[in-house]
Amino acid sequence: MENISLDKALWVADILHRGKELVLASIRPDGTPHASTMSYANDGLRTYCAISLDSQKAHDIRQHANVAYAINTPYSSWAEIRGVSVDAKASMLHKSDELRQVSDLLLKKYPEFSHVISDTRALPWPGMLFIVLEPLFVSLLDYSKSFGHTEYFSVDPSRLAEVAL
Repeated sequence: MENISLDKALWVADILHRGKELVLASIRPDGTPHASTMSYANDGLRTYCAISLDSQKAHDIRQHANVAYAINTPYSSWAEIRGVSVDAKASMLHKSDELRQVSDLLLKKYPEFSHVISDTRALPWPGMLFIVLEPLFVSLLDYSKSFGHTEYFSVDPSRLAEVAL
């Protein structure tokens, strides 16, 4: 599989930036899949989410770091579908500088978090965990080229910083 080029990585980062929500699939301890729609923010190809401390998703990620997610940009007809499907490694963030960065990114994209989280100044937010999803493989969907048009790429983790915003 071809490694993602810088222009395709920037295309992915744009999809991540313009998307409104992602569907994150994880693996339950018994091996069955579990998918949830989530709010997210990104910095280049790194994607960040806030999840409930005692959620099924948190338990799943503690057991299996392998996840997948999908994001589409808004569209009104099939010919406008653009999106990504990503296989990624999920990890929980603990360092104060990472927590501050994720909090800032999420609050910038979703200011309404400040109305539903008791204290967005506390890091991580009360009752929440911040996770990062680092891509391993990306499928680019672009139906403007043809119905179902998909391109597949691997992602070199050492090059993620090249696409950071």
